[in-house]
Amino acid sequence: MKINRRPVSHVLTTACAALTCGIASILTTSCSSDSTTSDKTPVINLAANHDTETSAPLKVADFNYTQLSSDSTAAFFSKAKILDVVGDTVVLFEDNFQTSRLVMFNLNDGKYLGEINHMGQGPGEYRRIFSAFIDRKNQSVIVPDFDRPVVNRYSLTDGSLISTTEREPIMMQIEPTGSAETCINVAVPGPEGLNIRQYDGNFAPTDSIDLPGFSGGNFSILWANAGEQGIFMVADTLYAVAPSTLQPIAVLSRGEYTITPETDQEIMMRIMSSGESELEILKPYMLVRDIQMTGGKLLATTMHNGVKNSDIYDLSDGRLIYRNRYEELQKPSSLTVQSPDNRTIITDQLFGKDGVWYGIVSEENTDASSDATPGSTNCAIVSFKL
Repeated sequence: MKINRRPVSHVLTTACAALTCGIASILTTSCSSDSTTSDKTPVINLAANHDTETSAPLKVADFNYTQLSSDSTAAFFSKAKILDVVGDTVVLFEDNFQTSRLVMFNLNDGKYLGEINHMGQGPGEYRRIFSAFIDRKNQSVIVPDFDRPVVNRYSLTDGSLISTTEREPIMMQIEPTGSAETCINVAVPGPEGLNIRQYDGNFAPTDSIDLPGFSGGNFSILWANAGEQGIFMVADTLYAVAPSTLQPIAVLSRGEYTITPETDQEIMMRIMSSGESELEILKPYMLVRDIQMTGGKLLATTMHNGVKNSDIYDLSDGRLIYRNRYEELQKPSSLTVQSPDNRTIITDQLFGKDGVWYGIVSEENTDASSDATPGSTNCAIVSFKL
């Protein structure tokens, strides 16, 4: 089995020595006082639940199942994730060896609406999409180019190029996170620590966060998007990356299963210098691989002992609501829900927004369409509330 892990070039890794002091003290001295945890920060004990068995299919409310169009060859996609939902439009980000594009469908009828696909080397084109940001106000998509110091803006309605503007000439080795409506965050690691540069919806510099002395790694941190919110997890504390500050969301305690920056360095050395299996080396630890949040609920996907768990917690009291254990490590997240007609539906690539959860129906659902065989139709999208 392959481990679902970002390549080394896409994680917060530096050449400096491992961190020797607590990350909490670094955040206290380098950011505003809002960056420290407090008694009001909920604590979720991941370690205490690591032996909990899989729950029964999750009963949900306001369930909706949308079979996506298979009328056009361009409508078919693979290895995609939900980037955003804008009104009745779901925007999927497909990135594989053949293509790197955004695909749009109508959630009411599943109709294929079009794509944003400008792969190339010319003006207004890109080699690959590493990240994209929906600007709902202007019905456009912002795509920073990783090869050149420019940002391309495309129309969300027809995929055409609207504009190309210059950006700061900094090396972006890590996917930017966040939102065009709050702030777009670019992590810039260096020998002195970590600088998080922040930009508005026009990719103009606005704020920044400095973490002097910080050294990240492949396994001890999480830098990602939870819905539209940029998040940063380190030393078991999950932060929202807000303008000029890191705001604590929750402490996700992993106890003895935590990977520290020091342990992270040791793991990387073992992987590079020995013939040991990466999966076997990581089995004793608990890695947080994905976080999604909405409506006061947090979905945490962890990997431990060669399996993954997608767990739903109540952010108000840290209570475990649901657990799904699975062994397909390439899945960032996976929930099994029960539809109103009592079908059991496996949903992957979960995305939360405005109290609603969205997911792509897994290929394991052989009965996803009553009149079709597996692989003969495009995927489906489900949405629901907890």
